[in-house]
Amino acid sequence: MSGLGSVLKEFILPFASLSENREEPFTAELEAAAIFALAEEDRVKGGGLISPRSEENIVFIAKIGYPIWLFPWQETPLIFDGLNRAKCTLPYVKVPEVSFFMNTLKRSAKSRETFLAFLSDNLNYFQAQAVEKSFQINGLISEPDFLREFNIYRHEAVEISEQHRDVALLSPLLEEPAIIAVLDELKTLYSSFKIDHDRLYWCMKFLNKASRHYVKLLHGKAKAVKDEFDVKIKAQEEVIEPKIAQLREDYDHKIIEITKNFEKQEHSLQKDKVKLEKSKEAALAKIERYKLEARTRAEKDDRVGEQKWKEKANEMKKELSEIEEKLKQAEKALKDLEERRSLEVFNLRNELESKVKEARQPLLELESSRDAKLVLLKKEAETLEEQTKVITEQLGRTAKLIETFMDNFAKLGIKQELPLKEATLFYVPFYVACYQAETAKRYLFFPPSEANAFGLTAKIKGALGKTKIKQLLTPRFEVVTSLMDTLQVLAYQNAAFEAELRELCESVNMLKLNDARAGIKRGLEGLQKEGWLSEKEQQALSQKIA
Repeated sequence: MSGLGSVLKEFILPFASLSENREEPFTAELEAAAIFALAEEDRVKGGGLISPRSEENIVFIAKIGYPIWLFPWQETPLIFDGLNRAKCTLPYVKVPEVSFFMNTLKRSAKSRETFLAFLSDNLNYFQAQAVEKSFQINGLISEPDFLREFNIYRHEAVEISEQHRDVALLSPLLEEPAIIAVLDELKTLYSSFKIDHDRLYWCMKFLNKASRHYVKLLHGKAKAVKDEFDVKIKAQEEVIEPKIAQLREDYDHKIIEITKNFEKQEHSLQKDKVKLEKSKEAALAKIERYKLEARTRAEKDDRVGEQKWKEKANEMKKELSEIEEKLKQAEKALKDLEERRSLEVFNLRNELESKVKEARQPLLELESSRDAKLVLLKKEAETLEEQTKVITEQLGRTAKLIETFMDNFAKLGIKQELPLKEATLFYVPFYVACYQAETAKRYLFFPPSEANAFGLTAKIKGALGKTKIKQLLTPRFEVVTSLMDTLQVLAYQNAAFEAELRELCESVNMLKLNDARAGIKRGLEGLQKEGWLSEKEQQALSQKIA
């Protein structure tokens, strides 16, 4: 960036360039003649039936230079409106204080306890709503289309020399020291973004590193706890297992005794049951036999014998009933015996389990204590990882948000391969014609244009009696041309600017400079030869300029 004492380089851009369909050169004399012809064409000649208008006189026609600053800014040169009519608002957000977070993180990471407390306390630190702000840069032109057009246009500039003394260069209203001051503020703002951005990524790395360190430490501690308790549990098992083995052995002996005792009782009951079953079978057989004998006697008509065998059958039925009752009692006794045995075995088993549980109680205490400590260590490690993940994601989102606003800085200016080292002042050329009718003044501006070749369209317009000269110059740019609006506004609303404009333009008024008038006359002849002016038009204009 140029200092206040360095020599400022100034360049001027060409007013006219050749269109694709034009091969003939467009000289300065042709350019001046075309502007004079167009200005005269636009001049109010007076008359009017409904609303009479006073005839205008052309006070001056001059070529002026609109100042445009090009200032180095990182790798993106910035364009400033020398007349300070442009304005750019750079939006950004104010994020939570990163330096405080970073310093607290570094201090808290010295122990696992303070690190965990830090994570818990700052879980939502970067969740706070970012405050929207903006930085206003007066004079900065950041419209993308203007930047694109000017970036193309500026490569055609030539350094201002003595031969450009006929151009009225407007003094910049926005001066170099003011721009330097703004850029210093812009640099400070950008630097704060860059510092916060770098700190956020540093915090992410440091946070992940510290978290991994303490998670690893917790895993190591968990292993140490497991190993420690494994030794204690093994030692306790060596004491307890023989006791449990003895308890089981005692249980087995009791089960054997109970089984033998119940087997004896069961054998006796089963023996009685078998006897009763056999008696029942015998009784049933006898009853059948007695019935058969009774039928036989009945067939032989032996009433006495028949009655005798029926009585015996009845007696045997009574005996059978008694046997069946005893058999039911025997079966019930066997069932009761089985239930008592099951109950005693169940009670013995419960007693064994209770004694085994009591014997294993010290072992259970060790295992419970081990599992509780492992659960706490696992939960702490999971909390560490989860909270680190939450905060790291917040840091990443905040960093990306800052990157977005940092990217906006690059969009403020133009891109170029070679860095700009010094501030440079460019002048965009416009022609201005000042008209006056009585006390009323009017300004007409002509923007940088393309010079066209005389073609079929112009010929047709000429044949129809229309002015052909209007087809000669076509505005070259869409957005750069809008600088004319600034000139119009300043000329009508800013008395100081208008006074300077008139003074400068009067000094280079091509209607009053002999060399300029001679050049215009030659230019008019050239335009007539190309076909843009009829001979009559050329002569009339030549008389005007004379």
